[in-house]
Formats: sequence, C-alpha cells, structure tokens
Amino acid sequence: MMYDVVVLGAGPAGYEIATLLGEGGKSVCLIDKDEESLGGTCLNWGCIPAKNFLESAIYLKKASYFKECGVDFEFNGFDLQKLKNNTCQLICDTKSGIFKKLQKAKVEIKYGFASFIDEKRVLVGNEEISGEEFIIATGSKHREHPLLKIDGDKIISSKEVFTLDKLPSSILIVGGGAIGCEFATFFNCFGVKTHIVEFTSKLLPIEDDDVGKTIKREFERDGIRVDVKANIVDYKIKDDKVEVKIDLGKKEEILEFDKVLISIGRVPNTKGLNLEKANINVNKDFVEVDTNLQSLSNKKVYAIGDVIQSPALAHVAYYEAKRVAHKLLNLEALPLTAIFPSVTFCSPQVASIGQSENSLKEQDIKFKTKKVFFKSSAKSKIKGDDSGFIKIIYNESTQAILGVSIVGNEATELIHQFLIAINAKLTLDDLSKMIFAHPTLSESVLEALS
Repeated sequence: MMYDVVVLGAGPAGYEIATLLGEGGKSVCLIDKDEESLGGTCLNWGCIPAKNFLESAIYLKKASYFKECGVDFEFNGFDLQKLKNNTCQLICDTKSGIFKKLQKAKVEIKYGFASFIDEKRVLVGNEEISGEEFIIATGSKHREHPLLKIDGDKIISSKEVFTLDKLPSSILIVGGGAIGCEFATFFNCFGVKTHIVEFTSKLLPIEDDDVGKTIKREFERDGIRVDVKANIVDYKIKDDKVEVKIDLGKKEEILEFDKVLISIGRVPNTKGLNLEKANINVNKDFVEVDTNLQSLSNKKVYAIGDVIQSPALAHVAYYEAKRVAHKLLNLEALPLTAIFPSVTFCSPQVASIGQSENSLKEQDIKFKTKKVFFKSSAKSKIKGDDSGFIKIIYNESTQAILGVSIVGNEATELIHQFLIAINAKLTLDDLSKMIFAHPTLSESVLEALS
C-alpha cells in the first residue's frame, strides 16, 4: 500500500507528527520496532519514569524538615517494587492515551525494524511499505563509554535503573549532565552512597558556571561526592564489585562500587536504517537537514527529534513535529526558531531559558544580571528548601530580557513565566509593574527586579 507519509519511530516526535498528519487527512503509517517501544525512550525508559522515581525521592528528602514542623512519620523502608509497579501503570496509562489519539487520527501502526529499500520504500520484516514522503524520527540511544562497557548488571545505563530489583549500597555515576544529576538525587535520597564523576569543569555543563557551582555545593551538602575534571582510566569487576580507577588531575584514586551508571549523553539512532539507499546524507550519524527539516539530499524525507543536531529534548521534538506537519498540510508556517526552556529535575531543580552568560560573552554582547536568592523567600522556607536563586540576564539600555537561570524549588515550573515574558517582549520595567501573589515562589521575580 502507498501512504501519503511513512513515519519511522513512535517517540514524541514520531507519534506527534503522525497524529497531526492523520488529523489533517493524510494517510499515515507509523513504524516502530515493537508495541513496547511506542512512546519512545521518553515515555518508557526516560523522562516519565525518571520523574516518577524522583517525585518519591523528593518527598523523602523533605521528611526531616517537616518533622521539625510537627509532622512526625516513620520511614519503614523503601519498597522499590511498588515504585516500579506504580511507574509501569503510569507508562501504560499514558501509552493508552497515545494509542487512542493515533487511532482517532486513523494512523496505521506497524511493528518491526524498518530499513530503506530505495527512496520510496522501506522494508519492515518481510513487508514492503511505500510512501510519498518519509519522516525519520527514530530518536537516540545512550552514548557508549570508551572504556566502561555496559553489561546491564554491574555497569548500567539509565534504562537499567528502572529494572533494578533492589537499590545498591553504592553507585558511581559517570557524567554530570541532566540525567546524571537527576539519578544522583534519586539514589542519594534513598540512602545509596553516591559519587559523580564529570569530565568537564562543572556539573550541568550546558548551564552557566554559577548554576553548576550551586548544584555541586548542594549535592555535597547532601552527602553526594562530586569530582569534576575527572576521568575513568581503568576498571575491573572484583568480588561482586566494580573497582574503578579515577584520574582526579593531581592524583589517581581507586574506589569500589556496587553499580556504575554511565550517563555521558546520547547519540542518534540512525544506524541500520540503510539511509544511503534512499540518498539520505548523515554527519556523525545525524541526518543533515535544511531549515525546513528536510533532508539536504532527498527532499521527500524529513527528520525531526534526536536524529538531527537540535537540542535532544522531547518538547523540542514536539515543536519540530508541528513545524513539519504544518508544512505538509499547507498550514501557516511556524517560526524557524522558538525559545524553549531547559529543565533538570534534580534537587534543587534547575531551569534556564534564552541566552546564557557564557554564550553572550562568546558573542561579545554586553549584558547585566540581576539575581535574588531564595533564602529571602518565605515560601521557599515553608516548602522546606530555600537553596538556589533566580538570575535574570538583560540588556541594560533596552531592559530586554536576554536569558534566565533558576536553581531551586519548582524551578522547572517557574521558568515558564519567563518563556511567556520573552515571547511577549516584556521588559524588566514591564515585569516590575505587575502584582505577584504573596507568599509565593513567583514573587521572587519582583525582588530580583528591585
């Protein structure tokens, strides 16, 4: 059968564009390797289960504070299996909603590994599927460490965290990016001796220096050991432990851990698609696309999500899906670029939007900053965590907001105030004239402006 559009990959980018195109009247075939994979890494082994695990961890972290407030409950142990069951139900419920949307949009779903035969056909199992146009949305997979090989037992990726039968007594997390920091929070909250090794000079390398320093300080205050500018140079499995040699710059240290979690980023999942048979060019496994997200070498093919060199975030993938859907349905074109937040759900939370201090310095753009610390916020103290700050980066002459970083309570929610403000082109003066409710975390914005 010939479809108007064939979508490879049923993660956030894939199921979103398949739904939009189906609703728009296109005949759409959505392909993924199996039913379990529908929803992609984000739903099944990433964003959703990780945040569910973290939510339980944060409640436990705040228990000691609320005990001081008179709420004295005993911690009788942690039932990992119950959390896994709850997470599984959450995934199933969400996946059911995705299925219903696809069904309503009359999207046909096929399972199996897809590979191109030529520019108009892919092979899925023994079935040839033809399309007028193709969308590559096959996502990404964890980046392999050059030394530490994942075995799914002692050395694991984030995916295996959700299949653990019990928590280890100690864990080394290799990589201090968003995923590494989130799992450091989870394990530490439940009493696991946690150690992060980061190759660069700070945690959360894409964030500003003061953000990375704050997270490092707060992690260490919580008992997490953090080593930056550090590298793993050797390891061996010894007596049911992983013995790791860490180069700390001025010295080397050998330590033992129950588990080692590799969290050093992700790479596009394009190998095995036989892209060359469809005249689709790649660069370091990323599909090369133009500003319309069309393949540079085959204009009948689009690529969205983690398979192209845009930020590997589900909300960015959703937007790219909408952009391509609007083009294929001859709707109003969406802007080429859009401002979006980056969020990390460690404790304290981290969020940022717009340009960072580092990027502005690299561009030699003059800017000023205003910063307020949550220690002056009554609501932060009420919520049991007054760490962190709001930092606003702005143009001194125009008062335009250039970027914002937030560390602290509900940072991942607060950042959206600035998403709206920047898109609405509101200045610092505009914000200063607004009335925020008291006592709230949001009112700290006004204090930052004073």
